[in-house]
Amino acid sequence: MLKGIFGSNSLTHLIRGGLEETSASHRVIASRVAGALNSSSSVDFADTLNQKTAASKQQVEADLQRDMTELADTTIRYEADSKLLQQAYARLRTAISDHA
Repeated sequence: MLKGIFGSNSLTHLIRGGLEETSASHRVIASRVAGALNSSSSVDFADTLNQKTAASKQQVEADLQRDMTELADTTIRYEADSKLLQQAYARLRTAISDHA
């Protein structure tokens, strides 16, 4: 009976797995964004500007925009999964308290 509620095929287990996956994706994307932001901040702007071509700068900006979009997406998915997990646990608490 408890395996049905908390086991590997239960809704709460699946949602927790989704939260862990989303959290891992979020960390990877945030790391890429932080790396892009750190590499773009230079003390000598003129030197950096001379070193980079317009094409590579556009690619970096496109990658950063894509990463920021993915970061927003994973944030929304994480929040949705956490609310679903909260609701599932609330239903379990209600079921337990109603039968106690």
